[in-house]
Amino acid sequence: SSGINAEYGDVENLVSNIPGDKRVIFIEAADANLCIPMNKQVECGLTQGMLDQIVIDEIGNFLISIAGYSPPTREELQEFEEQEIARNRKRKIEATVRKFTQVISEDHGMKR
Repeated sequence: SSGINAEYGDVENLVSNIPGDKRVIFIEAADANLCIPMNKQVECGLTQGMLDQIVIDEIGNFLISIAGYSPPTREELQEFEEQEIARNRKRKIEATVRKFTQVISEDHGMKR
């Protein structure tokens, strides 16, 4: 792969022309599949899974930045969850009222 012997400055020049929020991650000693030898993992204190997650997170951040989408904040997620709980509670109450109204109607109809 041509990236194996790339100089930092060359990569920086290439990346500067890409739109969006970007960062360059250099993975020392990784092969073309971004796999790190076990001795390097031990030396750096990283597992292959940890490295994979870092790369996935960075790709996700880049895609979000070029798409113009920002993920919801913790507060927005909490507000949505509270609204969903309130909607579910309202549905249960309405279902109970309908059921109760139906029972009363049936009882009232029997007395006629």
